[in-house]
Amino acid sequence: MGSERNAEDLAQHFTPASVADFAWAVMRTIAKRNLERGARVVDPAAGEGALLAAIGPGYHTVGVEIDARLAEKGRRSAKLFYTGDGLLGDFPDVKEGRFDCVIANPPYGKLKDVVGGFGDDVQTAVGQGFKVTGLVSGKSLNAFPIELLFIERALRLVRPSGWLALILPEGVFANARLQGARDWLLRRAEVHAVVALPGEVFRRKGLNARTALLVLRRKESVGGGLARARLIAPAGEDRGLEGYLQQALRLLKHSKRQVAATSISVRQEQLADSRWDPRFWQGGKLVRNLAGRVPLAPFGDYIRHLTYGPIVTGRRPGYVETGVPVIRQGNIVETGLDEGDLLRVEADGAYDPLRSRVRNGDLLLPRSGAGALGKNRLAVYLGREPANVGCFVDLIRLEGLNPFYAWFFFKTGPGRAQIAAFANGVGTPNISFAEIRSLQVAALSSACQNDFEGRYRREVWPLHKRRRESDEIRAEGERRFRLIVDDLERHL
Repeated sequence: MGSERNAEDLAQHFTPASVADFAWAVMRTIAKRNLERGARVVDPAAGEGALLAAIGPGYHTVGVEIDARLAEKGRRSAKLFYTGDGLLGDFPDVKEGRFDCVIANPPYGKLKDVVGGFGDDVQTAVGQGFKVTGLVSGKSLNAFPIELLFIERALRLVRPSGWLALILPEGVFANARLQGARDWLLRRAEVHAVVALPGEVFRRKGLNARTALLVLRRKESVGGGLARARLIAPAGEDRGLEGYLQQALRLLKHSKRQVAATSISVRQEQLADSRWDPRFWQGGKLVRNLAGRVPLAPFGDYIRHLTYGPIVTGRRPGYVETGVPVIRQGNIVETGLDEGDLLRVEADGAYDPLRSRVRNGDLLLPRSGAGALGKNRLAVYLGREPANVGCFVDLIRLEGLNPFYAWFFFKTGPGRAQIAAFANGVGTPNISFAEIRSLQVAALSSACQNDFEGRYRREVWPLHKRRRESDEIRAEGERRFRLIVDDLERHL
């Protein structure tokens, strides 16, 4: 693979020092005496050597980095450091089955986008040399996730009963097409922990990679495992990176019992034919707990119309002063729809199809984006004039379920956790129609549902309409909104 390309081309996501320290602390917490000083540790995609530097003295550390500029910096982090291809290359001290531990934050993305000059020799080496390539449905070699190749490479480098600590995109744990690869890995290694990392760790222009730390132990032979897997995702990313990582480590150290819904312990066989991402399991646990207290029903039972706005390629919508307003995801704030800066388009034009026209009382759900879906934003349309939705906003028309109640329910812990479970991946988080329909909602009485609508109209709506007047009015509206959500959560 070529080495004259920049970090974005090579899909490099540099590991912050605090995350590197955390990864090694998790590894040592789990491995304990099985990973003492003197152990051999390798990083086959070492970058500037942050993960190896976190290990400290006393270990025999080896790094490999394809980018010569980064390798020069990385040499200070390890006893041995090679410049070359850590995936396909051959080095004197990097042999399969030699290492006690592999620690890595490999590149993510499609193979053809990462590997320069994807010729026949590389295709042959990958196709013949990696078993995992035949386990992913609907993926050609060009589009194959390079991170899966690095997982297999890491598994080969470590000795039987050796350890792996890998920082990987959430898609590895959640994508249905990768289930065959997960099951293949589960037959060869025990999953000891999956710890979700905050979104801010690998967020920059052109990248919004939600990731998790995966800790594995290679099995002596293919078969079942006895260790329980810890699936951890602390609540409240707003505490800052350091606070989040400290909380995650504290949860991990409570290894003898389950700790609420933020740390779940599961058997190895429960991970077979299933997702591994912690937020998916958190959402499931909260819903199961809720089902023991109130009746639940699929959200899809109440949906009578579900669509998103028009997708028009090749041009941008022009503003029409007297046109139909278009609701885009940036127009939806915490307390509802902010109508101050709505785009207006030509009525009945390409950006105003009848199928996505909004009616009073429709529930609006931004279906993508860390700043919209990622913040669990929703709204109920209270306007009277014709309006439409943008291509990244879902219009949900309900029957038999109060849309305000649905809004508040999906802001509670059980509702929010379900949406968060689906909003995963390396790029922009998304939620599909099928996933929306599969959400579970507490089937409270109509009178109870209507009470929550009444409270919104009395306590929040008057302040929401004035939110642009001052920060104090906006904050008070959000406080009252949160009180209604909290009251519903207590009721549930």
